[in-house]
Amino acid sequence: MYRSDRTTVATRTARVSVGHLIVAATLLCGAAGIRPAHADNMVQDWNNEFLLITQQTSGSLVAGPPDVAREIAQVGAAMSDAVNASTGNTIASFSGYTATGNSSANTNASVAAAYAAYTTLNSIFTDSVWTTSITSLSGGTSTGTSNVALGSLVTGELSTFLSSELSSLCSTDSTGCSSTSTYSNGLSIGTAAATAVDSSTTFSPTGSGAIASIINGLTPQTPTGSGAAGVYVPPATRPEMFPTWNTTTPTGITSSQLTTALGTISGPPPLTSQAYATGLLQTECEGASGGFSSLPSNVQSACAAAGFVQTSAQAQASANAALFWNDPGTTVQPPGHWLQIADTAMTSQNSSLLQSAQLTGLVGESMNDAGIAAWTVKYQNNLWRPTTAIRDCANWSSDFTTCDTSWSSLIATPPHPDYVAGHPAFSGAAATVLADFFGTDNVSFSSTSDYYCNGGSAHFGSNGLLVSCSVGATFYYVSNPTTGQPDCQVITSGAATNGSPLICPITENFNSFSAASSGTNGSEFSRVVGGIHTPAAVEDALTLGIAIGQTLAQNAGLPEVVAEPSSLAICAVSLVGLTGLRRRRQTGQAARA
Repeated sequence: MYRSDRTTVATRTARVSVGHLIVAATLLCGAAGIRPAHADNMVQDWNNEFLLITQQTSGSLVAGPPDVAREIAQVGAAMSDAVNASTGNTIASFSGYTATGNSSANTNASVAAAYAAYTTLNSIFTDSVWTTSITSLSGGTSTGTSNVALGSLVTGELSTFLSSELSSLCSTDSTGCSSTSTYSNGLSIGTAAATAVDSSTTFSPTGSGAIASIINGLTPQTPTGSGAAGVYVPPATRPEMFPTWNTTTPTGITSSQLTTALGTISGPPPLTSQAYATGLLQTECEGASGGFSSLPSNVQSACAAAGFVQTSAQAQASANAALFWNDPGTTVQPPGHWLQIADTAMTSQNSSLLQSAQLTGLVGESMNDAGIAAWTVKYQNNLWRPTTAIRDCANWSSDFTTCDTSWSSLIATPPHPDYVAGHPAFSGAAATVLADFFGTDNVSFSSTSDYYCNGGSAHFGSNGLLVSCSVGATFYYVSNPTTGQPDCQVITSGAATNGSPLICPITENFNSFSAASSGTNGSEFSRVVGGIHTPAAVEDALTLGIAIGQTLAQNAGLPEVVAEPSSLAICAVSLVGLTGLRRRRQTGQAARA
């Protein structure tokens, strides 16, 4: 598969405090008083609850990938600060919160984590955008279940989940609930940590500018220069997503560091250049909804001449990757997909409660800042999507000669500009932080996507989760009322292309975090073979995400990545980091080999 090599790596200057370095060593080597991870790790339980909520609410116009990333950062910061304080650790606070007057030996850290997560999520879903109808907020329009109903649904579920979690905890960990003080101290610290995070301008949905940007994005707007060749055209059915998200506050890096990261990419190729035409042709050849054989003969010839023809096995693997990484509304979305991966890694690496909380916060921060950076670039360039460009036969470039007015992409095009892509930016940032946190990129894992509709109309149950997709009078059920089976073909490597609008869960296996972000079946080029982005848009997005992940990891004092260390080696690396950090990373090579 053709991939241009346009990736650059940011030059970074170390800005690491001794406190951060000590925390990095503590997180990797373990800390006294922190319970070992087990099946009911409270942080991972609440991460899973957050992912369920995201499935229920991400189909709403008020919930998009950038905001999901911001919410992960907020919840993770609250849990991390609560567990830090509960275990007597008063450094590396995300919000500056530290507990006073409570001994770590007299506080249940799991209770603190639970109340931190509950308080934060309850605060998020009682924000104005979840308690006021969209139409009265800004004149925009909604689809499906109303945002008010969804907000009410979530707050009710949160209360039930909190009770269940605490009941389960106290039945299996009687020591932690044996006295009123240990439980009440956990409740007090968790609630106070969440309040401190929510009150900070960095994490607060209102103070950070997130609420204002969401409301702004609910009103249909016309991009400057709309109608001209190369200018993004929003879909007719909904407004473009969060065009002012660049005004929100970064959480893990400074504004100046964000500007430096933005300098690692040079912008898209000129619209009338051969480079842009070649990249667009690759998307046209590899990302068509009907596959290569559905393309007109002249387009097939151009694809063959350019080397953009895949074997049947390659084409199927590409389609699988595109559908696996699609993560549209009604799923956990791209940031949620990487939170799932982080949870899997926490389990396999036996992360403690504090490690799980800290990592959730760091991964969330990295994706939040990557989202701000990506959305900044998107609306600076306002570059049209491949679907619009390929269908335009107005001879806008002498180098692009394969216009096709009937062309459509394999996966549905999201409502924001092409350059840069969002998913690879989230992925590059998250993969970098995960590798640095664990001290190695070489962590093997499996990941499974959600059910979703890739076409037709979606239908939901009372719990807000997907029930079926319909095309005309034909319904495709997640669980058919008659057979109990899903009305879709489960896609595995080498299987036939899915034949219905309902996409079944797909499982992919990866041997490293970077393989998931930029490997053969990684998120980066899944957007090209899905037909929704040009190669430059995904390559530069990955570069941008990596630069942000590297800067955030450095700010947090995480040690450099080394190859497949033992647990003792990881500890040794973290201690070496106390005398200075030097990271020697070769980025992008695997993706462009």
